[in-house]
Amino acid sequence: MLHRSVTAARMCGAGILLSLLSGGAHAADLMTKAPPIPYAETDDFWTRPYLFGDLGRTQLKERGVSLALTLGDEAVGNLSGGNRNTATQAGQLFFQAKFDMAKLAGIQGGLVGLTLVDRFGHNLNDEAGIPALQLTNEVFGRGNILRLTELYYSQKLFDGQLELKGGRLPVGSDFFFGLCEFINLTFCGGQPGNIQGGYIYNWPVSQWGGVVHYNFAKGFQLSVGVYDANSNYLTTTDPTIYFLPGVPNSNPAAGVLVPVELVWAPSAPLDGTWRFGGWYDSASSIDGGLPGILAIVPGGNGGPDQNIGDQRGRYGIYESILQRLTVDGPDAQGWYAFLNTTVADHRTSYQDYQIALGFRHTGTFSWRPRDEVGFAVGTTHVNSAALTPNAGGNEVPIEAWYGWQATGWMNLKFDAQYVINPGGRGYNAAGVKTSNAWVLGIRTLVHF
Repeated sequence: MLHRSVTAARMCGAGILLSLLSGGAHAADLMTKAPPIPYAETDDFWTRPYLFGDLGRTQLKERGVSLALTLGDEAVGNLSGGNRNTATQAGQLFFQAKFDMAKLAGIQGGLVGLTLVDRFGHNLNDEAGIPALQLTNEVFGRGNILRLTELYYSQKLFDGQLELKGGRLPVGSDFFFGLCEFINLTFCGGQPGNIQGGYIYNWPVSQWGGVVHYNFAKGFQLSVGVYDANSNYLTTTDPTIYFLPGVPNSNPAAGVLVPVELVWAPSAPLDGTWRFGGWYDSASSIDGGLPGILAIVPGGNGGPDQNIGDQRGRYGIYESILQRLTVDGPDAQGWYAFLNTTVADHRTSYQDYQIALGFRHTGTFSWRPRDEVGFAVGTTHVNSAALTPNAGGNEVPIEAWYGWQATGWMNLKFDAQYVINPGGRGYNAAGVKTSNAWVLGIRTLVHF
């Protein structure tokens, strides 16, 4: 029955990939994107893009209201490594609403966006005692609560050449690397937030901020953002901040986070998105002028300071390349590659650089035009000047998966990870040599 809607399926795959390649899915991965195709009355239960059918959403979209409800779940288990063999799962339920103000109020180029994310589950690294720097189930983190992830107004001017955007935003919605098709955090979302999670907050945490996108030439865009750098946004106990767009309590160490990014997007048939950028955070950092003493716990969350002293400002640079390599069939079928590199301020970073290289092929078999395969290898480095034993090492994850488009509304990815030197230092907190970890998992994505 799946063959009865192959054309619609190809449209869906192409739409998602074109959105990603054009920079439209920054840090909001396929787990947070609804199928960008209209519901067809000829689709049956297996081929339609939404589990519960259209429910009037096509008519709403024509009138200016787009709605999406998506569930993403990652079930993972370690076969070796850590201190015990166990399995766990984590996931998120994601709701998104976009209001086209041109259709609703006659304001050309205006858009209101709302995103809510409810996370649940457990961290495999903690459950299995794997002392990895990066999560082996990336969707876990920032509290099992319902968060306000986006509430913004965007206005395009001068025929779309200039875009102004402001409100509650995750920095990764407009900057950094956008794909998240792997389960290891090394290959998912915004790299700067992966290694500097103490002050760069990836999805689903949002901050008050403003962004300017300027398309100054065909295929080129310059973006500048300013975000309130306040650690109170990480709260899991104050719903006026994590669920409502309230202003965080005062924080004397808070400043602003300013990312700057240049994007080049080569056009078809070999589409791509090449990002080059950097950031500066003006907040105080207690580091005594010595690098590496800002402890970062596995998963990239901020830990306590370990020294006394006050320096001002933290910074870093990054590149992110997403490029189509081949055209193997209609629409999105072919090979794609990504290369990400982030280098953080050596004075204040426990994890001071991360590199990730990955490949994906869409249309693995001619009779399975929406199935995919993926492979990636990366590294996260522990600052050689860190105040920890055996500092200066590298954690090296390798990951591969097969993505099965089981129905029009459900995708399953069967995944294997091998993490070499978890923690990057060779020894855990107790001074015991760490073992490499084998992790198997499955990611389930359902569009309601």
